[in-house]
Amino acid sequence: MQTFDQSSSAFELRVRDPAMRAYLQRHPFLVGPDREMNEKGRQAVRDGLVLRNRDKISTQLRRLTRAETRLTSEQMDRLNRIMDESEVPKAARRALIDDYAWEAKLVPSDSKSVLVIGCADGTELMFLRAVLPDAKITALDYEDSIPDPRKRAINVRFFHGDMNTILTSFGQEFDLISSNHTLEHLYTPNETLKTLSELLISDGALISTLPMDGHENTPFLDKVKAAASGKAVYPLDVVYLDAGHPWKTNPADLVATMQETGFERPLLFQRRDHLSRTLPFGERRFKVALAFAKAMHAILFASPRSVIRVLFPNSPPKLLSSLLMGAERRLWFGPNKLKNNFTQEVLVLARKSSSSPYASGD
Repeated sequence: MQTFDQSSSAFELRVRDPAMRAYLQRHPFLVGPDREMNEKGRQAVRDGLVLRNRDKISTQLRRLTRAETRLTSEQMDRLNRIMDESEVPKAARRALIDDYAWEAKLVPSDSKSVLVIGCADGTELMFLRAVLPDAKITALDYEDSIPDPRKRAINVRFFHGDMNTILTSFGQEFDLISSNHTLEHLYTPNETLKTLSELLISDGALISTLPMDGHENTPFLDKVKAAASGKAVYPLDVVYLDAGHPWKTNPADLVATMQETGFERPLLFQRRDHLSRTLPFGERRFKVALAFAKAMHAILFASPRSVIRVLFPNSPPKLLSSLLMGAERRLWFGPNKLKNNFTQEVLVLARKSSSSPYASGD
């Protein structure tokens, strides 16, 4: 059991304009094709990035062994049949199981009506169906990218479009809400989580994996702090801020947020030997690799950025910017890949609060 005793360094990017939110999700580093939207986006980041103030809080997090994250043989048999029907190549299955099985393992087994937000291509749905063969599954995403064979194999009710609009069409009808790396994309996390809690029946649960972008050891968190306090963002540095992840939470902030929005104090989990979503590293190896990655980044990318900022204090030439960011995208210690690889992943499981005004009425 890991215990975090820290004040929150969590951050929130507040953007109200739906068109700008959509643009930031598609072009989080603001180097998209629309120059006007890029500039407006930088202004939105300057104005909207704020600290989520929290008191110091002690938060416990359980790290699971590999055995504790494996599906049962019956669940695996069912999953393989679903993958066969979904036409998932056998060569791709091991990576999918490594990514999704541990969340499915922790799903409450008595769930009968499930809402999945941000289901993307439906990979998460295959795992949910494997562990909940008789449940009614409702899924939603901004676009419909689930292949037809997968839809048939899963037997899912699917909606696509703006999530906030779709959620208003549901009642208090779900006993489980699930998401895989969706919550970090919320521009109004407290508002959305409150809405989700209202859709759960008594004793319903929310389960989600998400990155701890606001954890004290996350790469480039100092850049986020500087941008939030100084309200100044150099164009090249937007990549450090990742406007596509507007909710930069950590264990302390996550616990507090869940309790503020209609949930009991949640349970937090990690995989002992797989601290980030992409790297199967335990704590010691994780720290060593992160230190090496930061050193490589400082030598090859941070130093040239400092020189460019001195030579071009307002904005770098487009060609120079494109060359630098192109190189960064190709190397694993470039800003975005480094952050994504070395941001710790957490699974949160929270029951609806019995004191919530929406707790009664199944």
